Amino acid sequence: MDTQTVSYKTESFEPRNLAFFFLIVFGLQAIADGLLIAGVLKMPSIEGPAALLDDPRLIMLTLAAWGPIIAAFVVTALTEGKPGVRTLWRRFWNRNMSLKWLLVTLLILPALQLVTNLVTRLLDGQAYPVFFSYNPPWSIIPTFIMAFVFNGMFEEFGWRGYVLPRFQVRWNALASSLILGTIWAAWHVGQWFTPGSHLYNRNFWLWGLGTILLSIMMTWIFNNTKGSVLAASLFHGVINTGTFWFQLDWRYYVIELIAVILIVIIFGPKNLVRQKSEPVGILATGKVT
Repeated sequence: MDTQTVSYKTESFEPRNLAFFFLIVFGLQAIADGLLIAGVLKMPSIEGPAALLDDPRLIMLTLAAWGPIIAAFVVTALTEGKPGVRTLWRRFWNRNMSLKWLLVTLLILPALQLVTNLVTRLLDGQAYPVFFSYNPPWSIIPTFIMAFVFNGMFEEFGWRGYVLPRFQVRWNALASSLILGTIWAAWHVGQWFTPGSHLYNRNFWLWGLGTILLSIMMTWIFNNTKGSVLAASLFHGVINTGTFWFQLDWRYYVIELIAVILIVIIFGPKNLVRQKSEPVGILATGKVT
């Protein structure tokens, strides 16, 4: 048995544990949003632990931003002990991401933006940003690393590492993605009311639709890498590096919607994986399926 292999489903739905998870995640976020909206705290100009050097009170914002990974490991430790924690951790280090899926993970969003650029030029002659213009160009590397760690890893151990495998026991991959995408979007709602946030005054409905579409693509990548949190974290890093920084218009979301529809048609809504049988691997409980 390959101890590095993990499944994209768990053995059971575990509604009480999921409720505990969401209570921690949304509770921390609600406190942080309340402090921001009330003006007790202000959005930091930089992201990550370095922001605490400017204002130690920002520890509350840090805890909220890291709520998914905190909740995932706390709930797992309390309900499954060390074996469960080790299995959750192995979701990051499993060796099931082939070169093909690594390229898909890193390049599919820039490819969609390139298609949007070409379509926009064809229709109205206007250029559409293929990728954010970094100055100097090499600064994209530390930006991606920061996004990969502080947005990718710290969220995806929770959303995809803990929640998604349990959701897929109850619902198929497409339905699980839609539900989790809606929850994922709702987690950000407070930022629409917070001056200084990257979501302040943006079009909520377009952004929410985009988040749900990204959730489907994330499940597609996650399932085809047999539950790799590393793959989900890399994809999340690409999201925040390339599309986090400018206003995406309706053309991009149309292209993204078409891509998701094709993925569902080609791979099937049940698992978003082109295979009939379930993958063999270690479940979150440590049992073999």
